[in-house]
Amino acid sequence: MTTELEVGLYIFMLAGFLGYHIITRVPPLLHTPLMSATNAIAAISLVGSLVVAGSDYSNVPNGWVCTLLGLMAVTCSSTNAFGGFLITDRMLRMFRTAEDRARGTRRPVELQAFGAVLAIVGGVAAILYATRPAGMAMGEYLHERVAPEALRYCYILSAAMFVLGLKGLSSPKWARSGMSLAAFGMLVAVVGTLFHPHIVTYRWIALGVAIGAFVGGTMGLR
Repeated sequence: MTTELEVGLYIFMLAGFLGYHIITRVPPLLHTPLMSATNAIAAISLVGSLVVAGSDYSNVPNGWVCTLLGLMAVTCSSTNAFGGFLITDRMLRMFRTAEDRARGTRRPVELQAFGAVLAIVGGVAAILYATRPAGMAMGEYLHERVAPEALRYCYILSAAMFVLGLKGLSSPKWARSGMSLAAFGMLVAVVGTLFHPHIVTYRWIALGVAIGAFVGGTMGLR
């Protein structure tokens, strides 16, 4: 066997054992939210759709067909992601602590997640601005220096968040936090994919995500 095949086989085996270990610890009470959350995480196929929809097919005969298929794939994956996470969150809202029930409120998980996202985005922007070489445009710096590394590490970070998110779903106390962490992992993977060198246009990507967010959000909040 080649080295690449051996490494891939080891990763597959470790992922299988890790997934089995996490899933078997989920109580029956959370089986339905777990299935809903894993279905939403399966929308990670969106990253491949983004590359297809944003690539340049000007030199390919009937390249518009590839772009159209990519747009459809982005729309479907976005619908699955947005709708899946919203439906899962609605299920998990039923699990509240005794303190929450006494106060008639629940912990503002969404506000905490939103604040964390803003803090991370602000920190990353500050780091990029501070490390940009003098005299180099920000666009050139992002394309030549940042994009390859961002793509690699965003995928690693998102994979870790998916695992920790599923781990959170093994307990009613941490279920909503785990779901929010998995949703943030999806966001990290999507943002990292936007740095892919094959993506040259974002208009079809934006259109597909907008349609998918509207359809999935409507279904998830209905």
